[in-house]
Amino acid sequence: MKIDANAGQHLHARNNQVSDEMKTVASNGKEAFKVDPTKQFINSEPTHPAEQTQAKSDNGKLTVITYKANGKLDLPPRYEEHRGILESAIISTSKLYLHETPAAANRIAEEYEKVSADLYEQNPQLKNKSWGFSVDDTGKLIATGHLNQADKQLVEEALNSNDELVSAARDFKASFLEGLEIERGSAGISQYWGKYDVNEDNFAEIIDFKEMIEQGSNNEIEREKRGYLLNKWEWTINIADQLQAKAQPTFAK
Repeated sequence: MKIDANAGQHLHARNNQVSDEMKTVASNGKEAFKVDPTKQFINSEPTHPAEQTQAKSDNGKLTVITYKANGKLDLPPRYEEHRGILESAIISTSKLYLHETPAAANRIAEEYEKVSADLYEQNPQLKNKSWGFSVDDTGKLIATGHLNQADKQLVEEALNSNDELVSAARDFKASFLEGLEIERGSAGISQYWGKYDVNEDNFAEIIDFKEMIEQGSNNEIEREKRGYLLNKWEWTINIADQLQAKAQPTFAK
């Protein structure tokens, strides 16, 4: 069994909502693991241990794969030798593209919307300046970009005064970095986001939350319809763009 090279990060988000149903499909007698892009993503909660995942077996009949009480996949014997790659693919997909990281991103967007309203009321000129924000290696939110010292101090005080925003940013970073490590697996390589060298020390230099929000937000109609401030498809594209522009593909396959 191998990971289908076509199941890249853009298949992890489609039409703003992504399926958390994992399938193994038979193609020309070869099995490949990928996300089914034809289903709609329902929520941003982590996968429940008892949740069932359907997979198509060699003879075309559906085989139900469940999670054991210890959180590991209850795999048919013929898949056991591929347990490592299957588990790392499913867990990293959940953390990076479907659940933990995008859920934290949406929380960041929601809380930043509150903070920015107050910020722009205090200093309307901030709307016209090129700046961003991220979280540093101490867990503090920092302003980046072209701000003078007074504006930088104003922005950082406002950002860090919102405990929910700080918590969401820390959760995003933790899930993102963990997901990258899992995606690389024991081989230490990846062809997706895991190929980029993002770590505790350089995270703030690579991931800009303000850009993520501005480039990945839903319009009012979609917010009302989907219940999410961020558009998952646009969000995925923006994070991929930030990684490509600012991170080194040290772990490329």
